[in-house]
Amino acid sequence: MSALSNSLKKQNEFLQGEIERVANVVDDLAEQLAQARVQPEAKQEALVAPEYSAMRPADRQR
Repeated sequence: MSALSNSLKKQNEFLQGEIERVANVVDDLAEQLAQARVQPEAKQEALVAPEYSAMRPADRQR
């Protein structure tokens, strides 16, 4: 029974580490999403070629 118990403890430690790693990744992604929501205009402008950025409506303010 000791071998089974040790095996389960090691498996439990491994899974806890995996859960922590996944939780950290989720936290990082949530932070990236929050930043993307705060700066949608800046991110969109980075995707627009400079020659097309002059084609914006004149009444649009920054």
